[in-house]
Amino acid sequence: MRRLSLVAALALAGCPAAAPSRTTELRDPAVSDRDDGRGRLARELETEVRASYLRAGLDAAAAAAIIDPAVGLVAIGVGPSDLVVGPVASGRWPVTAVAGRPTAVVSRALEVHVADDESLGWAYDEATLELPVCGRVAAIPLRVFQVYARDADRWTLVAEHVAYAQAMGRWLDAAVRADGTKLPDAVEQQPDAVAARDVIAMAISPDGDRAATWDDAADALAVWPDPLQVLRGGATRLGPSLAASLEATAVSVDGVRLALGPTRQTAFASTTLLAHTVRADASGERAVDVRLRATFVLEHRGGDATAWRVRAAMVSVPITAGALVGRTVGMSATMSQDGVATVSCPQ
Repeated sequence: MRRLSLVAALALAGCPAAAPSRTTELRDPAVSDRDDGRGRLARELETEVRASYLRAGLDAAAAAAIIDPAVGLVAIGVGPSDLVVGPVASGRWPVTAVAGRPTAVVSRALEVHVADDESLGWAYDEATLELPVCGRVAAIPLRVFQVYARDADRWTLVAEHVAYAQAMGRWLDAAVRADGTKLPDAVEQQPDAVAARDVIAMAISPDGDRAATWDDAADALAVWPDPLQVLRGGATRLGPSLAASLEATAVSVDGVRLALGPTRQTAFASTTLLAHTVRADASGERAVDVRLRATFVLEHRGGDATAWRVRAAMVSVPITAGALVGRTVGMSATMSQDGVATVSCPQ
């Protein structure tokens, strides 16, 4: 018996040690920053923005549940009268169908941003509206700016601004008056909201202190109506001002709807602006006031009311849907009130 034990011991001593057990962790290769909550929020925001392009309308009730309902959801469209406060059942896009065939919005250069406190997010996209026209697909370039508030587990759209970039020289030469609808005022009844409104007024004024009102973070953004004027980072303070881009002697807030974000450290505003310009023509110089539309996102950067800074803004001028189709597609179109275009195809 003792000999058998000795043989067994020697046999065991000659065998290699058992390899330690290994546990293979299953990890999704598509998720590279599993612990980056901010990155997750940005990805969720991007998904929501792309999904929103497929919807015919906008949900005002959801917006009123997360921001001041007295301010509510605001949707700014391309046309002179495309300013909606409250529910948007349809008509978000300047053209919804051509000869019974629906149009489609395609994202081309989407960028999303999340506020430092993660309570607000915004997106800017250079998209195209694709129209089936006479056996081909025509594309209308659009700018889309959206603002979202963060609820417990989702992003909710609270402001949208759709625009068509236009060369300001030609547009201003043709302007004769302040066309378009004025946005009715509604500012959240909080001192911080009033301070944010005052910062916007200073940020767009020709003699305003841009260093004190515009953020110069790397993702700061200012989009002026001209297609060549998109300012980023420090250029929001040092590049051409809105007044300079319009050759305006005065720019003021004409109507504003402003609400604070869920944490009150962020704010956003939908506005109409009034710019005073002087144009020269064959009869000499003439003064003309023009109305613009704008959307702003602000963040609070310090402990006092003057510490609001504009993080992002988009300003636009309107164009009718018929003129838009004619300018971009190259043929005249008859437009219905619900955005359906009728065109005559060449034989």
